[in-house]
Amino acid sequence: MSDFFSADLDADLAIATVEQQIADAQERAERAAELRRQIDAVRGVATSPRREVTVTVDAAGRLAAVELTDAASHLPSRDLGRLIVHTANEAQRRAGEKALELASEAFGADSPTVAHLRGELDRPAPSADTTIAI
Repeated sequence: MSDFFSADLDADLAIATVEQQIADAQERAERAAELRRQIDAVRGVATSPRREVTVTVDAAGRLAAVELTDAASHLPSRDLGRLIVHTANEAQRRAGEKALELASEAFGADSPTVAHLRGELDRPAPSADTTIAI
């Protein structure tokens, strides 16, 4: 008779374990969805040292805005191009750092997600002198 009760306890324990795993997975999914919403709202903004250029990017580094002052029009075009790229790279770094901070808060600094984001952030930005044919 004790085997019957033992089997019931084992089944109850297995059910409780599965239910807990489901609850944990749902909670991780909710945290991931909230993190996605927060990261989608991240913007990195940088301004050149003499304030000729201000660049805004999203967390993925996509340009959202480029603002040029009148002083920018007095720069040689090659210098202005380099300044825009440099400023955009700085804006992207700032957005990446904010996304990394949000992911660390959501999943912990040692999580694989955070490690992946950190690796992406540590990659060097392309040089303004790099030419890519499209």
